[in-house]
Amino acid sequence: MLSIDELIKEALSLSNRQRAFLTEKLVESLEFDIDEKIQKAWMS
Repeated sequence: MLSIDELIKEALSLSNRQRAFLTEKLVESLEFDIDEKIQKAWMS
């Protein structure tokens, strides 16, 4: 398993498109109440 530092280094080596996709998936994985206004702003 990668350390957090190694994981960050690997993530930063990805292309912009890949990092955006990874970010989207990480945010989706967080458990919290979604504010509809924030969700709409994020999507736009």
